[in-house]
Amino acid sequence: MMALVVGRGTREGTPPDHGEVGSLPHYELTWWIMDRKGRQMENLIQGLSDAQVEEIRETTESILEDVGFRVGHGGIRRLCREAGAQVDDASDTVRIPRELLRELLAQTPSTFVLADLAGNETLVGGGETPRYHAIVTDPWIIDYETQEPRPPRLSDVTTHTALAQKLEPVAALSLMDYPVSDVQEPNSNLYAMKAHVLHHSKHHLICPASMESFERWLKVGEILAGGQGLKGSRIMTPAVAIISPMILSELNGDLLVRACEYDMAVFPTICATAGSTAPYSIASNVLLGNVETVFLAAITQLVKPGTPFLYRFAPSVAELHSVEALYYTLDKLKWNVACVQLGQSYGMPTGSECGGAMTWRYDVQTGAEGLLSMLAAHSSGASFLSGIGSTYNAVGMSGETMLIQAAWMQAVAHLRRGIDTTGGRLGSESIRSAGPGGDFLMDDLTLEFMRGGEFFPHDLFDYSGSKLEGPPLLEQAHARIEELVTGLESPLPGDVQEQIQRFFRDECGVPTD
Repeated sequence: MMALVVGRGTREGTPPDHGEVGSLPHYELTWWIMDRKGRQMENLIQGLSDAQVEEIRETTESILEDVGFRVGHGGIRRLCREAGAQVDDASDTVRIPRELLRELLAQTPSTFVLADLAGNETLVGGGETPRYHAIVTDPWIIDYETQEPRPPRLSDVTTHTALAQKLEPVAALSLMDYPVSDVQEPNSNLYAMKAHVLHHSKHHLICPASMESFERWLKVGEILAGGQGLKGSRIMTPAVAIISPMILSELNGDLLVRACEYDMAVFPTICATAGSTAPYSIASNVLLGNVETVFLAAITQLVKPGTPFLYRFAPSVAELHSVEALYYTLDKLKWNVACVQLGQSYGMPTGSECGGAMTWRYDVQTGAEGLLSMLAAHSSGASFLSGIGSTYNAVGMSGETMLIQAAWMQAVAHLRRGIDTTGGRLGSESIRSAGPGGDFLMDDLTLEFMRGGEFFPHDLFDYSGSKLEGPPLLEQAHARIEELVTGLESPLPGDVQEQIQRFFRDECGVPTD
């Protein structure tokens, strides 16, 4: 059997023999479709070599030991000093000896569990099937009727939340802390928060922009957790940001400490931009992403040993005329693969981004960028994939995009499963029985698999062929959304709904529906 290879094999670009495949690092095999035993290979995009991974790790240790990190949180600086780090309070700089850094990183769990309100648990790490994270609003919504960006409305939050609730692979949802255009300030974002909380029962990955917002989420979490209490429930996870280059602010230090107090996992938000907050090269953003992620992971273990931590970073590149961050260029795919490789080298659960495109248009560029991103993310080996529904350079989204990207995800998973020859699928008996000139319309294999599961067809894709014309993908997605959200009801128990309504009415000034 021939195998398609692009990149290095064992000898000057030649494919490896049978026995050599298992001994090669997975990131050395850069577009293996199948080896000679029919085994599926992992990466479709060239990542880092063993030597590059080691170089980045060693350079990271050197930077954190010699240059250090600015830490604006006094309590965390005190913990660092007590642990043996060098702390300069005049400049808020913390320098971590490499031995201490390694000790702290070794305390990071290799797997952890996220829970939802129905008692379901999602294992993150350990080679499990990746799970997805959806953001239900952004500064711009791509309107279906006009197919142009507009500010979000309250109905968008409700519809997108309910839609993500219906998508089985989506394990966690986020609401960005933005106002909605059809509700006046100052409580506009609170109306959105209430609608979001009431319309899903999945894991809450929260993105608080202030301690006031975080404390509000903690109160909501206590209601959602019921009598069991929020602490240790794993139904809520906060995003904790690093300000590039290499700054942990007082606010994010406070968020980290409070998250650890509640025994929450920590999801880093690390988004350096080449040309402005990072050097202008692909490799330097990988290094800076590792420096910032590794430092936050170590500090998390210093605050509370054993706290779950997801290794991930999300670089971008500056358009140097405007210094605007270009978030979804094709370089992102390389960064995603390198991020997962580095995280795995530390034994941490890893996250990656999926979906996404530079434009808001429903066109060929958006489709190609989104599907390539999904393919890279799904084949990277990441445990947790974020960004389903995202488009418009990461500041826009739509329900239609969310459904389309979910369909692409299923297509990618189908492609990566390879060809199954078990259970009679090879069809040798069917071929023998039909013989030359026979047909297979009533063959046992046809009857067994004709109702689905063997081939890919998806209800959003047009499979009508050349003789008929089916509805376009976008039209199919919009119709499916209307079908899914018809008769929309909250999935939360009635008493929990009442408590949520009361909380937003009494403490936030948002009237009861």
